[in-house]
Amino acid sequence: MPVSDLHTIPNGADVFIDSNIFIYALNGGSAQCLTLLQRVSNEEVTGITSYHVVGEVTHRLMMAECVAAGGPPKGTQNYLKNHSEIVKGLSHYWEGAEKVLAMNLLFLPIDEGIIKMAQPIRQQVGLLNNDSLIVACMKYLGLTFIASNDEDFVSVGGFSVFKPTDVPPVIV
Repeated sequence: MPVSDLHTIPNGADVFIDSNIFIYALNGGSAQCLTLLQRVSNEEVTGITSYHVVGEVTHRLMMAECVAAGGPPKGTQNYLKNHSEIVKGLSHYWEGAEKVLAMNLLFLPIDEGIIKMAQPIRQQVGLLNNDSLIVACMKYLGLTFIASNDEDFVSVGGFSVFKPTDVPPVIV
């Protein structure tokens, strides 16, 4: 799969937007990601994502808020599971999630068909569940462009990956 800089997405393109693009834009970590979302807002490109990606963004913003408030940088999820009173006090993450929901994006729900489409993708390419759902969504919609900083999409054939160059690559 070809990899290009995020800013080279052509005007008029339909592009699936992965969770890390939203995270970098919302947390001020990437001017390029913010610019892409502004291009979507201005209808220069059509931004498409799925509701499961919004759920992932919400989760990651919650974890980041906890860490910023003094929570442990490692094991944050388990820490919050054991400290529900802290979860109840977190709220800034939801402001970010609402911003995503209010963006000029097309949101795809994840239904049984998408879930079933993702299984052979996991078996053939070796992607984890959330990424295989993204690929299934893209195939379902006939999309070939994805904006993501995730190296795993490079191994999927038939797509072009557009990555921000002002952040380090995601390595899991």
